[in-house]
Amino acid sequence: MMRIWMKALAGLALALGSMGTAQAAWWQAQTRHFTVYREGSDDKLRDFAERLEKFDFLLRAITQVTDPERGSPVKVYLLSSEDKVRALAGNPNIGGFYTTSDRTAYAVLSRGAKTSQFDFGAEEILFHEYTHHFMLHHFPAAYPAWYVEGFAEFFSVVKFPKDGSIEFGHVPLARAPGLVLGSPYPVKNLFARDANGLSLRDGDRYYGTAWLLTHYYRYKADRREEITRYLHDLAEGVKDMQPDSYFAGGLAGLEKDLKAYMRHSLSASRLTPKELTIGEILVSPVDPAQAALIGEELELMGDPGKEDAPKLAASIRAIAAKYPASPYAAALLAEAEWTAGQADAALADADRAIALDPQSARGYAARARVLLERAHDSDRAEDWKAALTSIVRANRADTEDPVPLSLFYRYHAMRGGKMPDLGYDGLYKAFTLLPQSSDYRFALVHAVAARGDYKSASILLDPIAYSPHGSEMRDSALRLKAEFDAQAAEREKAGPAAESPLPAS
Repeated sequence: MMRIWMKALAGLALALGSMGTAQAAWWQAQTRHFTVYREGSDDKLRDFAERLEKFDFLLRAITQVTDPERGSPVKVYLLSSEDKVRALAGNPNIGGFYTTSDRTAYAVLSRGAKTSQFDFGAEEILFHEYTHHFMLHHFPAAYPAWYVEGFAEFFSVVKFPKDGSIEFGHVPLARAPGLVLGSPYPVKNLFARDANGLSLRDGDRYYGTAWLLTHYYRYKADRREEITRYLHDLAEGVKDMQPDSYFAGGLAGLEKDLKAYMRHSLSASRLTPKELTIGEILVSPVDPAQAALIGEELELMGDPGKEDAPKLAASIRAIAAKYPASPYAAALLAEAEWTAGQADAALADADRAIALDPQSARGYAARARVLLERAHDSDRAEDWKAALTSIVRANRADTEDPVPLSLFYRYHAMRGGKMPDLGYDGLYKAFTLLPQSSDYRFALVHAVAARGDYKSASILLDPIAYSPHGSEMRDSALRLKAEFDAQAAEREKAGPAAESPLPAS
């Protein structure tokens, strides 16, 4: 996966240059599934937003997802240069990245076009990562690494002809040299390993072959049953699976068929304009205070470290001072001050945001964080009440913001005693709004396990435990799964499973 997690860097504000200045114009396009911010002008912004909506519609049509309202819009930031993207990501070799904060999923890209058809363009990176986002939101399960990446590669290359249609299934030319000149990655190895630690050459072959295998099963209807059965059994946790037994001729036969398949002209598909339903797209200039602070907000969303957080708070404070009537600037400053460990200042600026806008969900949430810690330290009933009041008001101001919902659960966890069902419901809704967040997923995992439903807790860990890329997080998920699976087995011997906080639907 081409995911790059943001890391705060010393001196990042200097590296980003004028990204957050008042002189840089920012425009936004709001659609049903995206909010796109573009630095510079609104030229081509509507067209870009329309392509994103067409792509989302394509994924929903192919996978038969019928709940278009589920989940909050993904934010996409189009910066004026790749240098700014790389400085923000702390990686000199990328053209874009996708990640999550505690409030939203978002992507950061350069608005420039790719220089060659054999390069990875920013849009291809976005489509690849949004496919992961979509898959995790609607179809979270234990998938083999090659399928996770092959599925995303399959949809990463789409075309938008002038007639208004969308085409998909095209060969990813950036993978073609490794796939054609280097030969496909051995299928047996593809099934046996993840994408971690591959060389550049083998990485192209791995991703290219994963794409080819996904394409094969998309267009070879007579073979689709075998991959469907294999993926189903893997997701169900069938023990001692032997991949050879699922495919005609085993994996060796599958590899032979795959090589023969790639020697033929490969199919692609399209959805015509009549088949596409695209909602309203609203293009407008970004509020001046928000435009001036976009760069700093992106840094804050990237979770700056202890050394950088005070510097970032000072930078936001200086810019926010130019917009004393902006509740957005006051709330963002409160969040930055809380991150920097400046609780008193955070509370004061949260209160100022609320005074400017009594419906400031972010202001109330920032206020609640401070009051929760104070209540925990004092354990006074009035302090707990004040914290809960701020949480409730934050939720009422924005019922689709996962932060107040997670704070509601945290409030009850910090107070101790039996967790009420409403507390579980709040955490579960926060998770359903942003299941891509590993923090919310792990929190729900532990909440479900605490109620004795170890089987559900283990299943919730699958997308992390079976991630194509190695990490400490994946190692932790695998360890927890082993523990929960053992506890679930013991509980089955002892009697009926405990009630799960997860809704049945």
